[in-house]
Amino acid sequence: MNIGVNDGHTIKGYGTGAVGIINEGVQTRIVGTEVRRLINAAGHKAINCTVDYANSVSQSLSKIMDQANRQDLDWFIAIHFNAGGGVGVENYTYGGNQYPDAVEVCSNIAKLGFRNRGVKDGKGLYVIRKTKAKSMLIEVCFVDTADANHYLQIGYKAIAKAIVESLIGAIKATPAVAPVKVVTTGEMYRVRKTWADASSQIQAFSILANAKSYVNNHPGYSLFNSAGQNVYSVAAATLTSGTVTASVLNVRKTAVSNSAIIGKLNKGSKVKIAKKVGNMYNIYFGDNGGYVSADYIK
Repeated sequence: MNIGVNDGHTIKGYGTGAVGIINEGVQTRIVGTEVRRLINAAGHKAINCTVDYANSVSQSLSKIMDQANRQDLDWFIAIHFNAGGGVGVENYTYGGNQYPDAVEVCSNIAKLGFRNRGVKDGKGLYVIRKTKAKSMLIEVCFVDTADANHYLQIGYKAIAKAIVESLIGAIKATPAVAPVKVVTTGEMYRVRKTWADASSQIQAFSILANAKSYVNNHPGYSLFNSAGQNVYSVAAATLTSGTVTASVLNVRKTAVSNSAIIGKLNKGSKVKIAKKVGNMYNIYFGDNGGYVSADYIK
């Protein structure tokens, strides 16, 4: 089988993924790498259809499809993590087609302790609509609820195995050959409140840029190298409340300026600020919070 594997959103630039307890862009690449390794190890062919950077969301989607459609694929799968306060795994196919493989992806991941939200209609999704091959977009779990903590507990390898076995059948237990090294630079950057408080660690990265991106969304935490040196920190927001100065201010889903709009605030509205991420304030809004431009809050 030839299987195209896309690791979801870009890692930088336009079209980046959701960030909560875990970072979608980071975790999809970890899972996707293991998925491709397992597919190839089983004698099938995995084609990487991932785009790390694009100048626009449309360019990112176009590049993904260019990679997928130039191949003769039996399956195209896109790996994502969900956001918005829910729980569980769900899978999208064109017209909600209940392909046995797609149904089994949900079933296998649900067996790991996640709610099964089932196979849904994904014809409104660009990568589902535009691929020539059969396609599915997997939302592994939610980045901003207890799902994320459970994912960290069971590990990316269990998720990857659940996905691959849905496509090619049971994977035989064989001695690992040249296992993939998670740390390639010899350095591991740990996200903690202090170096001494190991129990406060919430993530670890081998790539410094990814580590900094994560800390940007977790004020109060710092980045430590293997020697225990603080290499990066993000201070808490200087404001704890503010007033909207724009006529109408968009409230966005993530700290990316072109992310989905989840609400609007009128001029003069009062907001409570949780933290500052780049030039965006994370504010208390609805059940899950939102982000607004700091330029229009005083």
